[in-house]
Amino acid sequence: MPVTVLSCENVSKRFTRFIVPADSLQDHIIRWRRHRTRWSLQALKNVSCELRRGEWIGITGSNGSGKTTLLRILAGLLKPDEGTVQCQAVLSCFFELGMGFHPERCAEENVFLHGILHGMSRSEIRREMPSIMAFADVDSHRDVPIKCYSMGMRMRLAFAAAAHVDSDAYLLDEIIAVGDNQFQIKCMDHLHRMKRNGKSAILVAQDTCVLSQFCDRILSMKVGEITAEETVVCAEQKGQTEVAV
Repeated sequence: MPVTVLSCENVSKRFTRFIVPADSLQDHIIRWRRHRTRWSLQALKNVSCELRRGEWIGITGSNGSGKTTLLRILAGLLKPDEGTVQCQAVLSCFFELGMGFHPERCAEENVFLHGILHGMSRSEIRREMPSIMAFADVDSHRDVPIKCYSMGMRMRLAFAAAAHVDSDAYLLDEIIAVGDNQFQIKCMDHLHRMKRNGKSAILVAQDTCVLSQFCDRILSMKVGEITAEETVVCAEQKGQTEVAV
């Protein structure tokens, strides 16, 4: 029976904040209780899912459906209001452009910090550094603070740092949208290698055609809930079947 490496059960998350109308400062001080109104959004509602060893799951849905919120809760970056998360794996995450990168530091310094935060030793980071820099193709800006990088360069560096962490499972948010077409092909080739090596992953994307190239199951989300689950034969499995026949 496949081992579950990451799961959540009945997870719910609501975001709430108070909105104060734009009046004078004196009105805010004198009548602050009457003027405050509450804004609330149910981002997730009783969501349950599990990721098994060697499995790849895709999550799709429109903007605001709760995909990224679910991924961040699974990663431990957000605490759910209700429900539980169980993790028996070392995780590597890619959520947004250079999350955790320091704009005043150069590429190698940021990659080093990223590796340390993901539990890599100094020797492991030094060993992987040439591969990361080559993959990101930013060697010409090696000693330049990343605040001087273009958006594409920072995205390439962020993905390269995340993808080269030797983890059991990967949480990847809109990863195929990284960089230009050439770099996207490089990313997809790397994801295929990760899958062949037995890694587990959860991919978030709106394009189900892209997800079907990698994923064993695709979950559809709408208004904070999983509304459908589809089992697919990914492109790599199709190729293996054809060769076997």
